[in-house]
Amino acid sequence: MKRGEERKSFKMYINNAPLVKALMEYAKQDTIRFHMPGHKGGKAFPRAFLDNLAAWDVTEIPGMDNLYCPTGVIAQAQTLAAKAFDAHHTLFMVNGSTLGIQAMIMAACKPGDKLVVPRNSHRSVWSAMVLADVKPIYVQPQYDQENFIATQVSVRDIQRVLDENPDAVGVLVVHPNYYGMCSHLKQIEKVVHGRGKLLLVDEAHGAHFIFHPDLPPSAGELGADMWVQSAHKTLPALTQGAYLHVKGSRVDVKRVAQVIAMLQTSSPSYLIMASLDWARAIMEAEGKALMESLMEEISYVKARLRSHIGLLTTDDYGKREEVEALDPTRLVLDVRPLGITGYRAERLLREVGVQVEMSDIYRLVLICSVSDDRAIFNVLVERLEKLADKLSGHRLGPCFEDNKISTFQEIPQQIMSPREAFYSIIENIPLKESAGRICAGVIGAYPPGVPRFCPGELIDKEGINELLNIQRYGGALFGLVEGNLVPVVSE
Repeated sequence: MKRGEERKSFKMYINNAPLVKALMEYAKQDTIRFHMPGHKGGKAFPRAFLDNLAAWDVTEIPGMDNLYCPTGVIAQAQTLAAKAFDAHHTLFMVNGSTLGIQAMIMAACKPGDKLVVPRNSHRSVWSAMVLADVKPIYVQPQYDQENFIATQVSVRDIQRVLDENPDAVGVLVVHPNYYGMCSHLKQIEKVVHGRGKLLLVDEAHGAHFIFHPDLPPSAGELGADMWVQSAHKTLPALTQGAYLHVKGSRVDVKRVAQVIAMLQTSSPSYLIMASLDWARAIMEAEGKALMESLMEEISYVKARLRSHIGLLTTDDYGKREEVEALDPTRLVLDVRPLGITGYRAERLLREVGVQVEMSDIYRLVLICSVSDDRAIFNVLVERLEKLADKLSGHRLGPCFEDNKISTFQEIPQQIMSPREAFYSIIENIPLKESAGRICAGVIGAYPPGVPRFCPGELIDKEGINELLNIQRYGGALFGLVEGNLVPVVSE
């Protein structure tokens, strides 16, 4: 097909390809991207990569190796990654950290085993519980009531839960959380390994930690047995690109690889794998300087926003006992001084060409990476300052100022295992009518992003009222179906 005919046919078909049309229009808007993936529209990729995406989309032909039996270039790339990330073995994930977390749990546990997991775990943890028939032992992250945010699990709570459940196989920790808050992982490691247990870490948001000494130490440096990183979140890699790392002798890496081959696609994307290889290569060569520059830019942004419009960040929340460190590259802006919610701030910024990663009642969360530069941050500051001028005189309602929204810290009663609940006959009923029923899904509110009810747990009236209260003040409920229906086990 000639080039002119190609353009004509594209115009003819575009209106019948809604996803293609939406992506094309978003790219045309030239929106400032403070969301994942970390390559930020391809800025961190060389021209040779961008110009050859279709040509590089191949399969397991001679010379390209095989992800599930690597002996050639994939094996070499994974070995280089293991060295860079301080692991003994690194396995490429093309189905994201979701697959990596499922593989960690299924490789570490047998059906019926117990695993200690924080309540603010990613939903892939619950899917792994169902797939592997693992029984969760929950631990609540601590909660900052003043700022309405879940922080991190405490060392003391990990120790208590393990004392109460000496038969648990191990502990899974989220490090860092979405807001860049890091746990006291080294102390947790000593508690866990001191009892002969496994330490698994969801480090989806911390793939960049290893590349600069001023960043929090990575899970591998702190003694994790297995940890998963979403390269596509903070490194220049394509969406779904992730690493699963194994270190030490407590885990059989062959077992891990076997589980991955069961769960992951049999047609892995060479583009995603190539981006994982590229992200490691560029960060290993230039990561320290790139991260240095990024941290300087973010420090500049924080100082200017604080002095010009009084905008706060999580740096202003004060030191929390359960939080070891904050990721200095995660830009979390508290918009209360603007007199609006985070939800509204996100909408207003989108209207002026800035898209953040997410928002909650008080905050905006911006994912920054080495693909961002001074020009991008200048645009952010400029548009936030204009927004502040436009909103001068606004005032948040009393529900925000008086902090009347609270969350219940006790964990609901577990009636059935997640697997039993999932494979039961399920019906969907209104949330308001679900008290006394057994939850068959993961139900919660954002914020704080912690499930209120997990599969197999008894739904209580207090929890229902809490969820509806958060929703009334602008929070978003997750896990519901068809509006406000909750999946429950049929009676």
